[in-house]
Amino acid sequence: MEIQQLKGFYYSVKLGSLTKAAERMSVTQSAVSQQIKSLEEELKVKLFSRIGPRKDLTPDGKLFFDLITPLIQKIEALKTTFTDMKGNQKGTLTIAATTVMIMHYLPPIIKKFTNKYHTVKLTILERRWNEIVSLAESDEIDFGIAPIVNLPQNLSYIKLEPIDRILITSLNHPLAKKKHVTPKDISNYPMITYEKGLVHRDEFDRVFDREKINIETIMEATNAETIKRYVEMGIGVAIIPKIAISPLSCRRLNTISMNKYFGRSQYGVILRKGKYITSWAKNFLLLLNPSIDNLI
Repeated sequence: MEIQQLKGFYYSVKLGSLTKAAERMSVTQSAVSQQIKSLEEELKVKLFSRIGPRKDLTPDGKLFFDLITPLIQKIEALKTTFTDMKGNQKGTLTIAATTVMIMHYLPPIIKKFTNKYHTVKLTILERRWNEIVSLAESDEIDFGIAPIVNLPQNLSYIKLEPIDRILITSLNHPLAKKKHVTPKDISNYPMITYEKGLVHRDEFDRVFDREKINIETIMEATNAETIKRYVEMGIGVAIIPKIAISPLSCRRLNTISMNKYFGRSQYGVILRKGKYITSWAKNFLLLLNPSIDNLI
């Protein structure tokens, strides 16, 4: 059993085709096919089911893929780990984060990091929560910054400071005159919400379902910027993370704390368990929160 055989099988599964695996490994498709065939002969099992155009994993194939994934990921990271351990501050750092974090939380941190670490190639990916989790699981990012909810067992996290939740309304909205607003009060007006499947929407729905309160959703959006724009227009009201409100937004929107009913939003750094953290990745994390130094 050779490393190239394992890589051929691993990338065929991970990338979804023999062709893409061959491109990734700079070999021919027939070479990858032969690597997989040799593995099957040595293991005396079928790794792929070959019925129809799709080549899905067999139960044995799934088990074998799960076993070799940590090994291949560690091998692929060897060069970066070696460079870092020699003390060379030169490499890559790939981070995935949600829109609200990229727009409102990360800009000053990214500026400080890029000003200090000119030899590190930084890549920032704007992704949804489920995509960030998937990228962290497959080791395609160094870490993600997203809400910490229902994470798979092979991922770990480091909590960041919780973020308040607020109700936003237009300045002349009836709710803007109230100091305290309840979920029942909110239900009397059309709402602009995050789209279904996003973490903020799931947490939002859970509260109203628990209270058995029906709401009228007039619009669904993927990010706070869109939501704020339409709330300003008086189309509806919305509940969003407080971090999404800038001083300029405060002049155009009324805000009311909703922590009492909806709690605070818990974001964190999400990374694969056992992943080697380079010195430059650690320095980025320290910019996020100096107390992280005691957690990594």
